Amino acid sequence: MAENLANKPNDSKKDAQNDDEIKSIILGLFALIGFIILISAIFMGVVGEQLASVADTVFVAAIIGSFTLVGTIVGSTFLKK
Repeated sequence: MAENLANKPNDSKKDAQNDDEIKSIILGLFALIGFIILISAIFMGVVGEQLASVADTVFVAAIIGSFTLVGTIVGSTFLKK
């Protein structure tokens, strides 16, 4: 019992560090999503219609994949607590 009480501060430090790491990963993924949207908007404006329609599928898949990663990380964080 005393060992558990002695380890409590270390556990809270690890939880805080994990939360900071998760927040930075999520922030990075949202930055990636914003970058993909920016690049796709520039690409659609510069390139012709035929090539833009093909690339549109790739950009949508990248955005969906990024949101899936964010959902997985957030879901595992909330289910763990």
